[in-house]
Amino acid sequence: MDWNKYFEMVIDWKKLPAYRTEPRIDSLIGYYLKEILSNKLEDSISGIIPEFPLRLGTVNPEINDKNFADRSYKVDFLAVGTGGRNYLVEFKTDGKSLRPGQDKYLIQGEKAGTEKIIQGVLRISGVSSYKVKYKHMLDKMQKYQLLDENKQYSGLNPSMKRIYVIPYNKSNSPDVIDFRDIVEWFEQRTGKDSFELALMRALQIWYDEESNQ
Repeated sequence: MDWNKYFEMVIDWKKLPAYRTEPRIDSLIGYYLKEILSNKLEDSISGIIPEFPLRLGTVNPEINDKNFADRSYKVDFLAVGTGGRNYLVEFKTDGKSLRPGQDKYLIQGEKAGTEKIIQGVLRISGVSSYKVKYKHMLDKMQKYQLLDENKQYSGLNPSMKRIYVIPYNKSNSPDVIDFRDIVEWFEQRTGKDSFELALMRALQIWYDEESNQ
């Protein structure tokens, strides 16, 4: 497969009004995200959980409807650190797609901290009909030592921090890892294969396009 042609196609399709690039790319970035975050955040990331649920009643205590409170907003990735902190990671292939409401949930999740967020996940898992899938999520949380042997919060990493992975860090925010940061991380690696070289090229193009707007 010619990965350069593949990413040229994705770059072209990304310009269409209804094409959603993020679901096609997030697993590609997710594959490397543990190492990227460890490098850029100077924290040893022990694990990544995609589509991590933030219980709405946890990040918005003003919700009175019990059923609505047990629904969730999905943050793109939970990254489990080892220095007392976990990370709520939002991934975007278009910086303009960041929404104020979405940011509100991330800010509230950061303020709530790990224990409340995990209690929210345990609450959702108890009422959800997706028992098998939530069991798999709880097993991963236990594997990364967020849960103890009784599947309760272990006390690991009490604080949360939000991180954005977007094409271009216009504001130079310390909470942002942009695509140029990822390209620089790849450049430090040896033995890059054709896929990684093509991905680097695509990320650089997206960075250049947004930085020139």
